[in-house]
Amino acid sequence: MLDTLFEKNEKKKSAVIQQTFVITITTFLLTSVVILLLRFTVIDISMDTYGKMFINEISPEYLEKSKKAPRNNEELFNQLMDDTDIFRRSLLSNKIVIIDGTVMSDPYNIIYNGFKIDKLPYLYKAQDKYYIFVGLEVFQNKLLIVGSPSLEFTALIETFDKVAIVAIFLLSLVSLAISYILARRLLKPTITISRQISQIDANSINQRIPEQSTVEYQNLSNKLNSMLERIEDAFNAQKQFVSDVSHELRTPLTSINGFVKMLKRWGTKDEKILTESIESIENSTEYLKDMVEKLLILTKPNYEIEKQKHNVKKIIKETLEIFHKEDEIFNLEGEDFYINTSEEYLSIILKVVIENALKYNSEGKKVDIKYGEGEISIRDYGNGISEDEIDKIFQRFYKGDKARSTKSHGLGLSIAKKLADKLNISIKVENKEKGVQFTLKFTDYKLS
Repeated sequence: MLDTLFEKNEKKKSAVIQQTFVITITTFLLTSVVILLLRFTVIDISMDTYGKMFINEISPEYLEKSKKAPRNNEELFNQLMDDTDIFRRSLLSNKIVIIDGTVMSDPYNIIYNGFKIDKLPYLYKAQDKYYIFVGLEVFQNKLLIVGSPSLEFTALIETFDKVAIVAIFLLSLVSLAISYILARRLLKPTITISRQISQIDANSINQRIPEQSTVEYQNLSNKLNSMLERIEDAFNAQKQFVSDVSHELRTPLTSINGFVKMLKRWGTKDEKILTESIESIENSTEYLKDMVEKLLILTKPNYEIEKQKHNVKKIIKETLEIFHKEDEIFNLEGEDFYINTSEEYLSIILKVVIENALKYNSEGKKVDIKYGEGEISIRDYGNGISEDEIDKIFQRFYKGDKARSTKSHGLGLSIAKKLADKLNISIKVENKEKGVQFTLKFTDYKLS
């Protein structure tokens, strides 16, 4: 089983590595997009600047004023090439010249059939060089397009591309390192919490996850600590339960075992021993049966209890029928009321409290039962309970003065408290001048 778990863990990927790659890839894509947009921006701005500078140097206003209107494109081309301005003439020499779609000069042989310029200025790459075409209107709105290779622009773009590739590569390496550090930092609380939880076992179940620095991880820590508290409570309850049950079962089982041995030795010959042994075994088995039934109630899951409207006086009287004996006197009085509850569980609570009152009574088994105004009080006339024991009597297997009852197994009041909590009934215990009074208080009741 453990080998299979280890194999599964080995196949799983590290969250730190996954986060590192996610951050690195995201950074790489964002950097690439930014550099690509920057490249397009540089190209557009450079072409626009180049076009404006070239047109300004040719000075179209001068051409309009100083030259007579040409009759055709060839005459216009000749006028441009015969310009007396040496600088302006040099700008047009060795250039691709297109007038109204007609190629007048192509010293680089890059113009082919179907060559199309979509917009101006226009960038075209051929022979590993970038050609820039600019245009302007001259003489009766004729469109003059001039193009030439730009070594400076080619060098700029190629340099930009090389720098961009190196920058992306270096940024990716830096991003990989930073992403790994960030991923470990982001997941550090999770790793720490996981390591701390893995160190908690049965011997250190009281340990808790320490306070975290962020709200999200603090919420996670609170949830885990709450879960650990419930586990610790259940674990301690289980330990206590096993210890108590072991202790409680030892006495009756030892008694049964002893009488069985007596029966084997003398039971067939001595009728008195036979009768005594059978009675003792019967009493011990009844004790065990009663304890097991009560333990089953205590270990029931916390399912929802179905509640209905019930008459309190009726439930009390039906419960008292169980104790219908001549030597037991119940003083019953009060004003009837109705409650929304479970008749079965309320009867169990009343039975447990009345049994307890009868068990520790000392004045002719007299028990006062009064009801009214959303309360039921049950009082005995025994020796009372010491103040330091009142808070303990609802604990499982707690007996207080064990000499008062050899048959008690200390589960009754635990059951009554559990069911009362489930039915939203509060139980108050107080010593009177003579005896003890248990008061059941109902939050939801009606007089009629």
